[in-house]
Amino acid sequence: MRNGFDVLLVEDEPAIRDNYADALKRHGYEVWTFSDRASASQAFASRLPDLVLIDVGLGVEIDG
Repeated sequence: MRNGFDVLLVEDEPAIRDNYADALKRHGYEVWTFSDRASASQAFASRLPDLVLIDVGLGVEIDG
């Protein structure tokens, strides 16, 4: 069951990232997961998602 919406998820903790991704996928979202802002930004070059969820405390990055 795909609802047609793409979600890009940026979370540096693998267990949290996987939990969010699994929950979103169960509701029919296509989910792209990334562990940092730099790799997520590169994904924007190929296609823009409908929604971006970003961890506000990304590891060593200045801010989420």
